[in-house]
Amino acid sequence: MVTESDRASASGVSLLAPEADAGRGSTGAARSAAAERVAGRAARPLLWGVLAVVAVVPTVSFLLVAFSPRLFDQGARWFSLTAFQQAFSGLELAGIRNSLIFATSAGLFATVLAACLALVVQRTDLRLGRLIPGALWTLLLVPTYVAAVGWEEVLAPGSILSRLGLVPAGMRSAILGPAGIVLVLTLSGVPFAYFAIAPAMHAAGRRFEEAARIHGAGVLRTVRTVAPVLLPAIFAAVVIVFAEALGDFGVASTIAANANIPVATSNIMAAIATFPTNFPEAAAVGWFLVVTIGTVLALQRRVLSRRDVAVLSGRSVFATRSHPRGGRRLAINALVAAFFAVAIVVPAFGAVVSTLLRPGAGLRLSSFTLSAYTVLLHQGLAAPLLVSLKMSVINATLTVLLAVAVARVITSPRPGVLGRLSDVVLIASVALPALVVSAGFIFVFNLPLLTSLGINLYGSMILLGMGYLAIALPSNSRVLLGPVAQLDGSLMEAGRLHGASQPAAFRRCVLPLLARPLLWAWLLAFAGTFGELPTSQMLAPIGVRTMATAILSSFQNANLAAATAFSVVQMIVVLGVIGVAQVAFRLLAPPGWRQLGGGGRP
Repeated sequence: MVTESDRASASGVSLLAPEADAGRGSTGAARSAAAERVAGRAARPLLWGVLAVVAVVPTVSFLLVAFSPRLFDQGARWFSLTAFQQAFSGLELAGIRNSLIFATSAGLFATVLAACLALVVQRTDLRLGRLIPGALWTLLLVPTYVAAVGWEEVLAPGSILSRLGLVPAGMRSAILGPAGIVLVLTLSGVPFAYFAIAPAMHAAGRRFEEAARIHGAGVLRTVRTVAPVLLPAIFAAVVIVFAEALGDFGVASTIAANANIPVATSNIMAAIATFPTNFPEAAAVGWFLVVTIGTVLALQRRVLSRRDVAVLSGRSVFATRSHPRGGRRLAINALVAAFFAVAIVVPAFGAVVSTLLRPGAGLRLSSFTLSAYTVLLHQGLAAPLLVSLKMSVINATLTVLLAVAVARVITSPRPGVLGRLSDVVLIASVALPALVVSAGFIFVFNLPLLTSLGINLYGSMILLGMGYLAIALPSNSRVLLGPVAQLDGSLMEAGRLHGASQPAAFRRCVLPLLARPLLWAWLLAFAGTFGELPTSQMLAPIGVRTMATAILSSFQNANLAAATAFSVVQMIVVLGVIGVAQVAFRLLAPPGWRQLGGGGRP
């Protein structure tokens, strides 16, 4: 019988025969192989060194200063809890309380909405359901501060909706307050919750629902019967949205800042922005974020370890799709359309139209203008756009290269102690808010010790790039773990057996299988870097603006038109790069890459 490994080896023979004939049996090939082994042994320590610099040392050092200010020349005491007393009192305590309320509300609401969307996609054959995953990917690419600026523009007194009388005063005050914070965090969290719940709902099928209904259960009883089966996915959805909302800085710097509502992330920024900088207090608030997320993850693990929720087996039968008719079909379509109208269409439409409408002009064709964009072109669009493009391309490329190496180490048959430790570090880093990681970089690379050693990275573009890498690497390494783990080791062995060097064997035997996952990992890293706010705000050199900081500074200076125009340009650029990359892959990639790489998103 011919196995897949045999076919892979055969393909390796046909691809690599020229190199095999050239290098077989020569002393140079032996020396090359020895050099590759030495390079391989040196690669892992180098990789761990990179992880230590971008993921461990800055964050751990920053968190330690909360307990020992003198250790880093931030105070007179070797051990002190004064920073925690400051962080958990007065306005700082109110910010922590608000963050818990907002994050919990967003986690619960987003999970309910995501479950409803998953039901439409997995249980019905509605055409609108086919568009939901793609629309959620679009929503996933919208940073929270861009969504907040969009809602600010929609609800502004001079907006087009206000002129049409569609924005009552009560609605404006409600959304530009606590309710608006929860709304934006919930909508931004729905994609995370959906991608956690939808696969589990598909795997569970309909047999549990049908069994409950056959025995006379009503709707509520059926939900109570099926919910435990989906408990791991539900917990995962709530936890990931909770973690994202707890560490969010976009809403904190826009809606919350304008409404004077303190939250934990704004407390960290305030402590770092004071003079002199209060790093211990900022670190104490950072401990709150880390411990809270860790506690929630531990609680999830404890609850799920006591339940048997296995549903997949050789006898699994997946759900058939129903065909809603009449009023039920109309209601489902209307509710789905209403959700995406609130999540995407209304803020996007309001923002775009408002930037095209002359201030104070009536709703006439002559009132529309491109002045908001022409002003940006002449006064400040080129610089932040070029900086963000350059940093996003560089960071996405470095992230994918390192993510493949990290995933390869973790999924190897013998990862070793440091390999397993790398996995733990990556999991912990995914849960760390970007603001905490960025604060760690500010703290460590501003220490006098590093300056005395000649390491002057503080306030440089290199440090900004390192911050971007620290944010993107952990999550993208986890994204690539699945595709890399599925690779058969015989692929590389087949290439090496027939004389190819290690890079050539990877390029010809492995890269075609990883092409599409690598493309999407690159695009996710690009989009995340282009819209990254806390890292840009804290690590960008003086005088250097990114698209994210340009939007925020325009918003804080009450220049809502400029902030909205920047936001529109940012989303056009991100979606344009994704579209161009997809088209280029389909047109330029070899046919085998497109077939082997799969046909859908990861």
